[in-house]
Amino acid sequence: MPNLDLQEQLRLLYEFQQIDAEILALDNKLKSVPLKIRKAGEQLQIHQQKLQEKQAQLVEAEKVQRSKTAELEMEGEQRSKYQAQLREVKSNKEYQALDKEISFIQEKEAEIEDEILLAMLRIDQLNEELVQQQKEFDANQEKHNAQKAEYEQEAKDLKAAIVTWGEKRQDFFHQIDTGLMDQYQAWFKRYRKGLLSLVVENACGNCHLTIPPQTLQEARKYGQFIRCGSCRLILYILPPAPDNALVEEPASGSGQS
Repeated sequence: MPNLDLQEQLRLLYEFQQIDAEILALDNKLKSVPLKIRKAGEQLQIHQQKLQEKQAQLVEAEKVQRSKTAELEMEGEQRSKYQAQLREVKSNKEYQALDKEISFIQEKEAEIEDEILLAMLRIDQLNEELVQQQKEFDANQEKHNAQKAEYEQEAKDLKAAIVTWGEKRQDFFHQIDTGLMDQYQAWFKRYRKGLLSLVVENACGNCHLTIPPQTLQEARKYGQFIRCGSCRLILYILPPAPDNALVEEPASGSGQS
């Protein structure tokens, strides 16, 4: 006859390690949330950098326009001086020299005016691009804020789920033999997985090694701990009773050790 006490202890421990597996999976998800928030923030920074680069280009274009406008004004003042002197010259030679200087300045003014026009066209283009870039940034910022809020809610939900599973864990903790629990906790701390392996179709659920019939027979007796010959986990066979109920299956599928 099976040792019902040991059978019950293994059942409780198996359900207990199911809970621990679920808590571990939830905790891993929780730890990944800050990384997802940081990556989302980095994407927003890329859009912000593009916006800042466009703003810098506009500032530079406006600087060029101001510089060329100031240069045009200086050339205009010099031309006006030459034109005033032109009215006072006595000789034809002086007149020709001043007239040549005025012509040179006028050519330079025309070049500067072309440069100013190009700068103005560039400014208009950059303003249009900046408006579009600002719209894209605002849309991405709104998306980022919504995503960040979603991640923060995810973290909040995960923490709540961990608390709920922790309460279930506490219910089982005091029902399990202290010596068995000590073995389990030492194993879990070292390997981050359960001490028991559920037998599935005559094979170890952890390493999938086929279990010899004699070993299966000994495991069904629950006279002592029977370990898998490969992974060394304690083999656990679900009792055949139809009303046997496991603890709620974890959503993450982390039930198997």
